Amino acid sequence: MDAHRSVGPSSVKYVDVSNSFSALDFVDDEFGGNQAVKRCFSLSHSFRGKTLIIEDIPSAGIIDEEHIELLQINSGYECKDLKRLSFWRTRIGSPDGIEHQTNDDLIGYAILKLDHLPGKADKWHIFEAAFKKYEHEHNCVPCPGNYNVNILDKRFTAKAILYCQQNGLNKACAHVALRSLLSRLIPQQDISYKQLNEIAAQYSASPYRPADGLNIQQMQEVLKAFGVKYADLDYDKISKYDPAIRTAIPYQKYLYAGIESGCGGLLGFSMSGPQAKDGRHIIPFYGHTFNKDTWAPDADVNYFNIGGGVGYIPSEVWTSSFLGHDDNFGPNFCVPRLYVSPEQVQYVVELKRGSAQYGGIVAEAQALQFLYSLNPQLNLQNVWLKRLQYCSLPHVQQVVLRAICISREEYISHLESLTDWDNQTESANIIDVLIKYLPELLWVVEVSIPHLFPANEHKLGEILLNALQARDSKKSIDYKLFMLARFPAKYFLLDSVNQHGPSFLMIPSQLISHTPVFRTTQ
Repeated sequence: MDAHRSVGPSSVKYVDVSNSFSALDFVDDEFGGNQAVKRCFSLSHSFRGKTLIIEDIPSAGIIDEEHIELLQINSGYECKDLKRLSFWRTRIGSPDGIEHQTNDDLIGYAILKLDHLPGKADKWHIFEAAFKKYEHEHNCVPCPGNYNVNILDKRFTAKAILYCQQNGLNKACAHVALRSLLSRLIPQQDISYKQLNEIAAQYSASPYRPADGLNIQQMQEVLKAFGVKYADLDYDKISKYDPAIRTAIPYQKYLYAGIESGCGGLLGFSMSGPQAKDGRHIIPFYGHTFNKDTWAPDADVNYFNIGGGVGYIPSEVWTSSFLGHDDNFGPNFCVPRLYVSPEQVQYVVELKRGSAQYGGIVAEAQALQFLYSLNPQLNLQNVWLKRLQYCSLPHVQQVVLRAICISREEYISHLESLTDWDNQTESANIIDVLIKYLPELLWVVEVSIPHLFPANEHKLGEILLNALQARDSKKSIDYKLFMLARFPAKYFLLDSVNQHGPSFLMIPSQLISHTPVFRTTQ
């Protein structure tokens, strides 16, 4: 599975990258000035890296497979060099030194290839790399992958999101973006570009050229082939008959939903500028930053959308940036959430968890409807329920929703771990019942209020939806999706629905105040 990462080196070089070391000069001299390689050195510097180990390695596994494919596309192709770079927090100067290193000491690694074609300049690219995210509590990467790599014949694990770079031969930006995210979702196999190209070739109207990239249908078919559910939106296509689609359903909501559930998202956009022509690009996103001091949530409701009828504040508005890769520039970049102009966005994909039948946008919308249905029954003898009832009134619109797709086991574990503000925990009997009652996959829509959510990262509870139940799109609210709602002191279960609306059963909860939100982050 990871043969290309497991091979031993034929030769080794140790480089002290602390103090007066010039990464820019080094990359210019050794790797043709590759921008993404320079980014790897910058990431190492941010962790105060001290040692770079450069290993010459033989070709193996999916790199071997790529060489065969490249020879079929370009008969004169040759891989002239193959190196594995690893960056370390510690000083290492000999093979003996590696024995004392741990996964925490490893900042990241990169496998670099030097491609040769007759008549063209040799060119380096990063076959793959994996680097730790910045060590900041508000840089959130849900469910990072684990990539095993041998350094000097010792096995290490890099906890990260795989980065890959196109070479303009057998892979373009869409190929590497897909491999980046799929490698985490399908850990039992290493996705190869040969696999991606074989799938894409079946859906090409003209002779398929991998260097030209993938169209939307080909990307969709790749996801289907690997059993990955998704929700996507082709803005270029839909805007022809719905010009308002870019503002009605902003791309950020798709990306955020995929990120929060630990699967990620893809953003395709057109380029702009005097020489842009018809250039297009697509990049993967896998994390986000959290800014509890942002002004936007309050300002939007009170200044810029007065009476707009939005109904809630999405937790996404506390996101300053999305975390993603750009194969042209390197791994682990912060991209401001609103940076890409809606007019330039062409395509967005939310990757979904497991066999989820609908995405985060639908989950939030359904949860909001359920909350409206519950509102008359919330004013019980609990101060937090009263606050929630007020904030969820249509003319107030101050309730905060955050949708995440998780397994039943993850939710139960979360519920068992919760301690509310009054140091109460949930009844073991309730938890035993829920283990038998809940489906295997859930949309958990956390419900909070302003100040509580950003200040403490706490919530008043959550609304649970059956993620495995297909939604009836003909209904504005599909009660078949609703499993339960947990709020301070009470669980609400659907009892019946008639012409007057739904009625709910109430079961006591020992959690009587607010609790921490669910965390899947590194």
